[in-house]
Amino acid sequence: QMDRGMVLYICFFKGATDDILPKMVSTLLNLRLCEADSGKLSSLLELPGSLLIVPQATLGGKAKGRAMQYHTNISKEDGLQLYSAFVSLCEQEVA
Repeated sequence: QMDRGMVLYICFFKGATDDILPKMVSTLLNLRLCEADSGKLSSLLELPGSLLIVPQATLGGKAKGRAMQYHTNISKEDGLQLYSAFVSLCEQEVA
């Protein structure tokens, strides 16, 4: 169960490194996307809210004919490492 908050589907492309993660986390958590009770837009950090992060490699797919190709996606092992680091950074910022 998730209370008020945001669902984030994430996919990493080839060339992605740990260096981009702090900026991604900062942007995500500080971007004013959520509406507060007052009607004003607020960031997730300003609200009491939850964040559900879902790894979704299919976001990097490209249709070719009747099939999908995933040539631009990072390897499964590297993607898992980046995903885990991303989740850890988010947990640190939200806590």
